[in-house]
Amino acid sequence: MADEKNINDQTAENTENTEREGKGNVLAGFVLFKDANFDWLRFKKNLRDDWDITFDDEIKDGAVVFSVDDMNVACSLMPNPVPNNEAVEAAKRNYLWKNAAEETAKHGAHMIVAVLNKYDALDQQELLAKVACSLLKLDNAIGIYKAPTVYEKDFYINFAMSIDKGECPVPIYVYVGLYAEEGKVYAFTSGMSVFGKLEMEVLGTQLQPNELLSFMFTICEYVITEDVELKDGETVGFNDEDKIPVHVSAGVSVPGETIKLG
Repeated sequence: MADEKNINDQTAENTENTEREGKGNVLAGFVLFKDANFDWLRFKKNLRDDWDITFDDEIKDGAVVFSVDDMNVACSLMPNPVPNNEAVEAAKRNYLWKNAAEETAKHGAHMIVAVLNKYDALDQQELLAKVACSLLKLDNAIGIYKAPTVYEKDFYINFAMSIDKGECPVPIYVYVGLYAEEGKVYAFTSGMSVFGKLEMEVLGTQLQPNELLSFMFTICEYVITEDVELKDGETVGFNDEDKIPVHVSAGVSVPGETIKLG
């Protein structure tokens, strides 16, 4: 878990990046590779074998655009690292991946993956996850930079493959940040806005970090899959005995209004 610190400025920047990715019906991620030696045939085979996705569109200058279920997918290979050390800095926010920044710094190329023509936010997220998963299965892949952090390849692949089982892989859709202040653990989300939902916060709890993380992912999955709008003054819970108060007010760790889970 992150050390005690003030994260308000950093979180504001992260959330703005996430909102920018979802803006204009475009959702994007950056798959990181050790080098620019890219195996297009293997990528196409992974797409076909894992997701029954095929395309015959021309690959030109390291880029291709193809259609899947009325959405367009654009893949563009960049033979250089993500500019301005942006991916390495983002990797420092992944507290679940040991040496995340050091491993991310090894990337020498990246693939920009964008899913356009959004009709349903969940369908769009699923398609990005499928394409990214097939890219990450390539031997020289390291991880994927999807604001505000970088996910390790095996972590992302394992969650993405659960889509085939009808599961919603929230941990690769929504980032949950954790930090500590005065002996209490705080949490915030980044990515709920892509689904048209308010970001959520827990402002101080005695829960263990892993318990809080699990709780946040569970609430996120419920809100996303059931298309729930949590309103000020309501409660949320999964049984009659465990009801958590909901408050909507200006964000503490996230800009704009957020849902505070009591």
